[in-house]
Amino acid sequence: MLRIKDLSLAFPEQGKVFNNISFNVRKNTITLLSGNSGVGKSSLLMCIARVIPNIIEGEIKGEIIYKNANIADKGIDSISGSIGYMFQDPDSQLCSFTVEDEIAFGLENLNIDPNQMDDIIDRALDLTGIRHLRMRNLNQLSGGEKQKVALSSILALDPEFIIMDEPTANLDPKSTREIVDLIRKLRDEMGKTILIVEHKVKEIMDIVDDVIEIYEDGALNIEKDEFFKSYLVKSKLPVKSKKSLEENPVIKVENLSFSYDKDREILKDINFSLYEGEMVAIIGPNGAGKSTLTKLLIGLMEPCKGRILIKNKDISEMSPKDIGKSLGLIFQNPEHQFIKMTVEKEMALGLELGGASQEEVSNKVDYYLNLFNLSSQKNMNPFALSQGQKRRLSTASMMINGQPILILDEPTYGQDRENLQELLNLLYDINNRGVSILMITHDMDLVENSCDRYIYLEGGQVKHCGIVDDNFKDNLEREIMAYEGE
Repeated sequence: MLRIKDLSLAFPEQGKVFNNISFNVRKNTITLLSGNSGVGKSSLLMCIARVIPNIIEGEIKGEIIYKNANIADKGIDSISGSIGYMFQDPDSQLCSFTVEDEIAFGLENLNIDPNQMDDIIDRALDLTGIRHLRMRNLNQLSGGEKQKVALSSILALDPEFIIMDEPTANLDPKSTREIVDLIRKLRDEMGKTILIVEHKVKEIMDIVDDVIEIYEDGALNIEKDEFFKSYLVKSKLPVKSKKSLEENPVIKVENLSFSYDKDREILKDINFSLYEGEMVAIIGPNGAGKSTLTKLLIGLMEPCKGRILIKNKDISEMSPKDIGKSLGLIFQNPEHQFIKMTVEKEMALGLELGGASQEEVSNKVDYYLNLFNLSSQKNMNPFALSQGQKRRLSTASMMINGQPILILDEPTYGQDRENLQELLNLLYDINNRGVSILMITHDMDLVENSCDRYIYLEGGQVKHCGIVDDNFKDNLEREIMAYEGE
């Protein structure tokens, strides 16, 4: 159905992305596109969807043959309605105010009869299980909910060929299973052909038909059983030794509540502590209020009730500068963190604001660029990086400042297993030196291997807290059955 022949891509700013990529995608199959972070997987998908070069400037050479026609020199209109593309970052795809408007937008562009739209929108929302969000504002949705809206907007168009760039990246375990089952249904019952990039390889192993691995200078069709066997061996996360509770809380949350409006409370009477030298996970389903909680902890928003203490100081009485000296937040979406025009300047910003000398800034920036495998990208615009590189930059630019408390919102986002292993080893190192770490994650393997405790958040409330031990997953499933989808 799709044939890529000798495809090469170069961007004006960064030069070559990949060369001589060739592979086929068979009709009515699910094909996994694999490759290291930064190799150009997302860029390749954008070439197929004609986002590059029609919207994002780039020089393409080679052929993209879809249904026996070369579309490499065609516009987006040549494939509209036939190829659906789900972006890696849902915020890059969503352009309306409400969920309903977002899904209707694509239908309007295809001149669908308005009288048919209501039923089409409901069917698309039912496929992803979010009909209850139909009238909600997009800016009040969680990252996982936005991801489901983006997928719904694609499914409403009923394309034959669907391109998915990390469709489960921001989803909780239950939602991940539901979307994987939906992808299977799209192939088996609806006859769709699907090309997918996904770092949660274990979750999609059972539905994949073919595996294509791309490199900077080519692509290989990999025997899938061998690929998955090798992945399982190489993808094991490093294990951190667990710590017992210290007596000194570095963060204490007391009776915290928050709402965007009077009709819907996002957080309700939250209480928990993070102790010195701990590594704690906040887990829970999409829309539970986890990312909202992180913004309250850093002082970006004010609670409606309750208080937050950082080392026994109420943050309502602290200046933003003082909060920033004590606590660093790595955002769920790395792009929300970037300010400067180059990777190097982004890395240096926090140090410069803190009054570091030019020599110290230069030495530390070079050290952290090398540590996070970003030295080759130091002169690039942060927004031109791959999602995996953006995540590493957002983490490095916060870690370089040396705050005693670090909050990470979805640290695995966009990371291949090799880079994730390196990132975890760096986090373990600073944690062993006394840095307290609070992470928001849906990756239960990460929690099991890395964290001392977990806090389970659902419906804006702390439903359960516990120690992470060998029985962590069993205990979680027993205590919080809804989280594991039972």
